[in-house]
Amino acid sequence: MPTMFYESREEKSHEFLFAGIICDHPFPTHVHDVVEAVCLQHGTVTMTIGPQQYQLQAGDIAIMFPSMPHSYDQVSEDAQGLTLIFSPGIIREFSAAFRNTIPETPVLQAREAPQELQDVISQLRRLPPEKAQTLQRGYLHLFLSFLLDAMPLRPMDKHVETGLTHQVLHYISQHFTEPLTLENTAHALGISRIHLSHIFSQQLHINFREYINALRISYACELLWEENCSISQIAYQCGYGNPRTFHRAFLSQCGMPPRQYREQNSAFRHGRLQDAPASES
Repeated sequence: MPTMFYESREEKSHEFLFAGIICDHPFPTHVHDVVEAVCLQHGTVTMTIGPQQYQLQAGDIAIMFPSMPHSYDQVSEDAQGLTLIFSPGIIREFSAAFRNTIPETPVLQAREAPQELQDVISQLRRLPPEKAQTLQRGYLHLFLSFLLDAMPLRPMDKHVETGLTHQVLHYISQHFTEPLTLENTAHALGISRIHLSHIFSQQLHINFREYINALRISYACELLWEENCSISQIAYQCGYGNPRTFHRAFLSQCGMPPRQYREQNSAFRHGRLQDAPASES
């Protein structure tokens, strides 16, 4: 069951915080304006973060600062853990670090992680849903305190974010629910249709339409968890012209229709997270 991914959208406030299961399927290269941390507690996950690929083992933690391209390349069937996605300014003490620095390496291996950090992750996984809002922020503060103390940072190269591929990904993250085509996206970015097509085929290894669908279906998963929209409404909100097209795209990517996804995740939403097994590391 895919985990939702929160792309950069205007309605996301500076107080945004999500804590949930890790992505359990490959997901293409993307960027966003939030921080994303992956705390793997079982299995393996292969990720590309920036220019380098990493294989996460049980107990490893990966963190992607805002505007840092990353992808989920391979996810083992037994992969379990915690994903934290939050706005850089949610805890003011760390906002400058997220805006002005990047990790020397974005992965903290299990052997380098203090036990206190693993304890905080376990507590976050066990939080009952009714207490999540009141306790998540406190645990997040502890999480960042231990993590960034163990993870050396260096000043950000401001020129890193000016590359064309980054501009493409960032533009699409802002507009993927709109009727995007290769032609109108290329026009908006001031490049040719052929140039844009080559970026996707040669650098991102996915075609333009597949990439848009991946973002839209991920957003649909998020909306299906919220349970306050009909499936037809979700189809239109995600950028599909009709529910039938949405249903076909969702089934192709998730292996189940959207209604079944909503039903299967309802149990998780009402308390399954705290029953997940603890780290074996």
